[in-house]
Amino acid sequence: MVALPLIVTLLSLACAGLLVADAVRRPRPDQIAWAIAFGLFALAAGAEVAGDLLGWSAVLARLYYLSGAVLVVGYLALGELYLLIGSKIERFAPGLTLLVTAVAVSAVWAAPIDESRLAYDGWEALERGPGLIALAAGINGLGTLVIVGGLLFSAWRFWRRGVHRSRMIGCVLIASGTLVVALGGTLTRFGAREMLYLAMAPGVALIFAGYLVTRRPERDAIRVPTTAPRAGIVALATRRTPAMTSNPGIAYIEAAFLGLPDADLDAACNAWSVPRRAEATFSREDARAAWALRLNLSPSGQAAFDAHTFPAKRQLSELYHEVFWRDAGEA
Repeated sequence: MVALPLIVTLLSLACAGLLVADAVRRPRPDQIAWAIAFGLFALAAGAEVAGDLLGWSAVLARLYYLSGAVLVVGYLALGELYLLIGSKIERFAPGLTLLVTAVAVSAVWAAPIDESRLAYDGWEALERGPGLIALAAGINGLGTLVIVGGLLFSAWRFWRRGVHRSRMIGCVLIASGTLVVALGGTLTRFGAREMLYLAMAPGVALIFAGYLVTRRPERDAIRVPTTAPRAGIVALATRRTPAMTSNPGIAYIEAAFLGLPDADLDAACNAWSVPRRAEATFSREDARAAWALRLNLSPSGQAAFDAHTFPAKRQLSELYHEVFWRDAGEA
């Protein structure tokens, strides 16, 4: 049954390559973590292909279990945590990740292997003691909760605010794919080894498709949030009511962000989990969101906003609409 793990290998390599290209163009820790995760996906599936075609060895069995059963979900979860709360974990996350990885490598390489079973049972010849099982279960269980919970929260946030429809759909696809992969891993623990790649192939395909969707330029219009008046985003932006002129998000952007030099502005927005996108032009949704923000600024704020580059304007707009905007009466 080589075809399915081969498909997973190719899909994982394609997604890892895309993530590496994005990270080279605009380095972000979440992209680096996810590139490593898909590299681990490819390594695990490639070990399965090599084992089935050439025969299993102790090294292949260890590589498969370390990358596919222990580490991959942890690195996916790390990428999600960087997206959600990057500024709060950036000091200790790299060191903790290296420590957990080193512990996992040591545990897997120290586990005995029944050489007599390798030819027939493959990676299952690796004897997994209670400590290794607990390590794998802990990383996979906690990681799956972080990934699915974080992605669904992000999708809900985009839906509630009516922005970034592509990212919302992508988050749902990635969360769905993660659950499918996790289901396959769970079934193998009950002896249904053949179900692993029946779940892994569509799961990785869903995750890859989700990431591609999140990269797609936004073309859909911004909906007005559900608790705001439904007169349309432009009408909402052009009508400066007393509640809007006293908007704390607008006031904070004018006081703390608009006057910053470009590099300092980028760093300040990054600290609020809004990395800069490199595109030099606006999509239609970007333009509407930026215009909505601009029309709620004071005259001096509008002048300062106009002086910034288009990537900086988009970053400020995302900062307001995705972080500082709040429903009326929301704490």
